[in-house]
Amino acid sequence: MKIKLLAFDFDGTILEEGMLIPETTKERLDIVRDLGIKISTASGRKLEDQFKILELNGLGKSKGYPHSLVVDESRIYLLDGKGYIPLESWNNRVSEEWKKLYPLAEEILLKEVEELKANGEEVSIHIIGEVALVRNMVAMRFSSIERAKEYEKILSKKLKAINSPFWCNRNFSLVQILPPSVGKGNTVLALSRYLGISPDEVLVIGDSGNDIDMLDGRYGFRSATVSNADPEIKEIVGKNGGYVAQNPISSGIIEIIEELILKERSILR
Repeated sequence: MKIKLLAFDFDGTILEEGMLIPETTKERLDIVRDLGIKISTASGRKLEDQFKILELNGLGKSKGYPHSLVVDESRIYLLDGKGYIPLESWNNRVSEEWKKLYPLAEEILLKEVEELKANGEEVSIHIIGEVALVRNMVAMRFSSIERAKEYEKILSKKLKAINSPFWCNRNFSLVQILPPSVGKGNTVLALSRYLGISPDEVLVIGDSGNDIDMLDGRYGFRSATVSNADPEIKEIVGKNGGYVAQNPISSGIIEIIEELILKERSILR
């Protein structure tokens, strides 16, 4: 099946220093757009941050892509003639689910942080309250990425042991608690369904812990990652039959586009 939707993470995947996407990378993305392939972000960044990144790199309405934005790992915005508009059918569903579950998520977060601090852990609350209700998650920040990795595994087991409706993931030094419908994989799946694109026609690219649920094959996407990705991510992508680039960040994106899209369409040989 030919790729009809390309969805990529921002940080560590396509953004170079200064939140820049090099011109050579944008030239390949232009080709992808001209082939009629839909392009989307798949990011944990909030909407305002994504708008700033797009403006900085000359992308968005004037460029004609990304055609959609996945925001906070949970909400979808679609590009039309006036800019980006919310996919209300999906966004409202996720929001209503989260509003019902939020009090319990907050209770779990506060209890975990209290226990961790009592044991001398350097941890702080990062997302809670009104911000959490908008972003569809709660989160705590650890002093290091390595400690966050360790605790994410511990918390995952805890949530399963108490039959919690939540799951958790890691975004750099953050450990996030999320409701069932939230996550990059589930949200990209919702986007592909809206666009009438089957999962095996979707190519997803990521590099870190909060990309796992869209890279590990559970939704049937084709997956790829860049050489600077976490070793765990490269292993997951490889086991899923995905493509692990030999180049990092934006150079890796170019390599992935050439190998999995342009060669597939006989544009490169």
